[in-house]
Amino acid sequence: MNSWYSKYTYGFSINDKHKRNQDKMIEVSARLTGGPVYFTGDKISCRVTFCNTHQTSKSHLNYVQTKDSADGREVLGWASAQVVCICSINPQKVLDSISKSNSMVMNNSTSLSPRAGERGLVIFSTKPKILVCDLRLPDDTYADYLYEEIIPSNLPPSFRGQAIKYSYKLKIGLQRVGASVKLLHVPLRLMTWQRLPSSQDEQEVVVSNPFLRKNISVNSEFDDPLETMQLLTSRRSPSVYKVTNSRGKVVSLCLFKTGYRLGEDIVGTLDFGDSQVSCTQYSVTLQSQEVVPEKKRFRIGGHQSNKPGDESVVTSYSKHHEFCVGFLQTHLSLPVPLHVTQSFDTDMIALKWRLHFEFVTAVTALNWSGETAWEPPTVMNIETMVWDLPIIIHPTAPTHVSKALYSICEATALL
Repeated sequence: MNSWYSKYTYGFSINDKHKRNQDKMIEVSARLTGGPVYFTGDKISCRVTFCNTHQTSKSHLNYVQTKDSADGREVLGWASAQVVCICSINPQKVLDSISKSNSMVMNNSTSLSPRAGERGLVIFSTKPKILVCDLRLPDDTYADYLYEEIIPSNLPPSFRGQAIKYSYKLKIGLQRVGASVKLLHVPLRLMTWQRLPSSQDEQEVVVSNPFLRKNISVNSEFDDPLETMQLLTSRRSPSVYKVTNSRGKVVSLCLFKTGYRLGEDIVGTLDFGDSQVSCTQYSVTLQSQEVVPEKKRFRIGGHQSNKPGDESVVTSYSKHHEFCVGFLQTHLSLPVPLHVTQSFDTDMIALKWRLHFEFVTAVTALNWSGETAWEPPTVMNIETMVWDLPIIIHPTAPTHVSKALYSICEATALL
């Protein structure tokens, strides 16, 4: 069954005095009705409008007048649409073997290739759908068409890393009679559910809120994955970590959970009450790691790299820093940005998240007992301890991301 429909509307007119100095042409606009952010498995809807409008003759130098144009009608030969995924790799960090998997792209027998106009490699494309053929638009009229497509669930999320990039776009191919083929690109952002827990973990989720519906049945297919994710990430399971060095205990760190959604705050407490080592200051940074599999690593000379640290690219985001001399307790709070990508793993790269801690401690413990007024020493021997704590970043509701980032969800072109 076709997934589009058309509707003609006759209406606005332009003053004849201005029409004499203007050329008629087709203005095409495409707008994503559900916003620019989607989950894998969601249905994408885009409204495409073709309008017979007027522009000054200088604004469209490639305009070709046909017999129908002389009669006040503009003719669109054809228009098709499809969703593509473009992969761009950094040859200085990843071995270029992705071209072998380029056979995944469907061989569609159309005049418009999904690779047209792309610099990267198209690793996925949906089957192109014809929106319209031989569309004749009378003067000052327009026609609407609705394009719909369901995105498969086994795709990587949108990601702009230093080693590899995955980008999605809706490509609309157009050709007006007597003119060349034009492309209209509408960017998309895709989020995935690759980090959902197993079915055994799901059965442990208990909804105690009386205002929520009871007896929620959760299966392996996740009837409502967003609701399941919100329930799982809202559960608190405090974990206490005793941070020590060669001289003894530095601090006790308590995190209420290890999985967070995009846009959520990472909150924790630090207890220095029974520490054996004096901590003068600390910092914690939210970092992402682009981990390249060993067989995909690249180093200068074109050989695989086995050197520790070469397999990952670290990027820092929000940071919390505090001086804690004399503190018994304190807390940390780090926001997870909405524009970043959640944790995911593919055969080319794995994106992991961690909290990077740095503790500056005194070599000799500071003595506070029996003093009513304490003066800091003029010279103090210190050392820095580094510790990384892995966490998981989950996706959030697409509407939250769309409203926060003001992403573009429409495009226009003139034929």
